[in-house]
Amino acid sequence: MRALLLLLLLVVLVLSAVGCNAIKLHGQNLERGFARQGLQRRVEPIGDATVHYYDGGPKQPIGTVLLVHGFGAEAVWQWGPQVRALVGAGYRVLVPNLLWFGQSTSTDRDFSVDHQLRTLTALMDHVGVARVDAVVGISYGGLLAFGLAAELPERVGSLVILDSPGPVYTDADYAGLLERFGVQHPGPLLVPEHHDGIRALVELAYYKPPPTPAWLRKQILATLYQSDREEKVALLEDMVADMDALRGRDWQVAGPTLLIWGDEDPVFPLEIGRRLAKWMGPSTAFEVISRARHAPQLEHPAAVNALILSFLAVNR
Repeated sequence: MRALLLLLLLVVLVLSAVGCNAIKLHGQNLERGFARQGLQRRVEPIGDATVHYYDGGPKQPIGTVLLVHGFGAEAVWQWGPQVRALVGAGYRVLVPNLLWFGQSTSTDRDFSVDHQLRTLTALMDHVGVARVDAVVGISYGGLLAFGLAAELPERVGSLVILDSPGPVYTDADYAGLLERFGVQHPGPLLVPEHHDGIRALVELAYYKPPPTPAWLRKQILATLYQSDREEKVALLEDMVADMDALRGRDWQVAGPTLLIWGDEDPVFPLEIGRRLAKWMGPSTAFEVISRARHAPQLEHPAAVNALILSFLAVNR
């Protein structure tokens, strides 16, 4: 995977040299990759929202998987290897951009977790998916996946969580996060204002981060992080302000659950993952990806894909 990242850096360097926005062009290439897997890109009004999503797969799928991204770039940048693996295994894949990511937005200035959950549920209704075989979520998307599985057990067969602490996240955990990164709020860390913040994002995502020269960081910032920045920060602010209420919810999940964690995750350290696995009970599978940080699905896609596909095969 690191070799591929270095190859990508070489490609974007060449493109930048001839005056191209290499990040925008690579994003378009990622979308073409989704299209080659049979996914169609749509931007459609759904209730109070306009939702930008990808949907499709084989003509006769064996089931449906919902992929929910976290903070960082939009969905197409976070789930490429998983889309290929899932479609190759016969699944229809539904990949939304959450509100205020990509071209998803809403006229309702409600930045709560509940608003995101309502929109995901409305999207499932909109595309005619009564039940997904699994909802897979990472980080912030893992919290939303957890919420869907707990609140709508009749619509979610199983749950896969990557590096997301759910109900076991404590005030002490949050204070530790701020101390590790030297910030007073996660907004500047996860939604950077300056291109130097892109380096920190890459380093928290990858155990062996690829080099990010200043010109590349500037393109990443301009292309992926400046749109709806205030709204993204508001999502974080609402979640932090609502932590006590979120912990107080009924988070019991009826279906099978798989937890996947990077062993060197600096955002939600491995100890939190072990705590979550213990809280969920012995029926929950807990898998640790070695030499991985906060984006194991990108840094170690083969290992993560194998775990997800094996879990689905047993629990579909």
